[in-house]
Amino acid sequence: MKTSGSLLDRLKADREAALLADFPFEFDTLVEAFGPLTHVEPVRLASGAPLEPIAKDHGGGTYFLCGEGDDEHRPVLFADSEGSAGLIGTNLRDALLLLIALPCADEALHWEKAGREMDEQALIALRDENDAEYIEATELEDLPGMRTELLNRLGLAPAPPLTALLARARAAAALNPSYVLINEHGNTYRQD
Repeated sequence: MKTSGSLLDRLKADREAALLADFPFEFDTLVEAFGPLTHVEPVRLASGAPLEPIAKDHGGGTYFLCGEGDDEHRPVLFADSEGSAGLIGTNLRDALLLLIALPCADEALHWEKAGREMDEQALIALRDENDAEYIEATELEDLPGMRTELLNRLGLAPAPPLTALLARARAAAALNPSYVLINEHGNTYRQD
């Protein structure tokens, strides 16, 4: 397991990790090999801070590093192709942990806002339910094994408890008002 260099560098240097990140976790850094990584339209942060595209999802959405500094300390914003955007991690490590270990974090935050207690057991049940639906739709054989392999390859294993990951998702969501995304026509992306 390689642990030196930034997570993004490690992901790009390890083809197997990059393939796993792309499928099934929809964090495609390989698309860069086919040309510049761009969003579906020109966008910028309302603050004027730099925005660096780093990966795509399968629906045309783009992951961006926000601001300046090294890859490990900049927030990660996801903008979908339909006009919504929001932070998915206060840094790249947290964003990747959430995408890999708790991909249903948005749904968990929604349930939490609706008054449902999201303790470790509830989060495991929610993730297992989402995993089962994904496995059925894709006929994927070993999603949990793929999750473990990618976490290991990136030096992120063992993953923190899911409640700790949900707290990180909560922290990122709280910063959303500081990371407003605007397109070239001045239209603001919705923050979910």
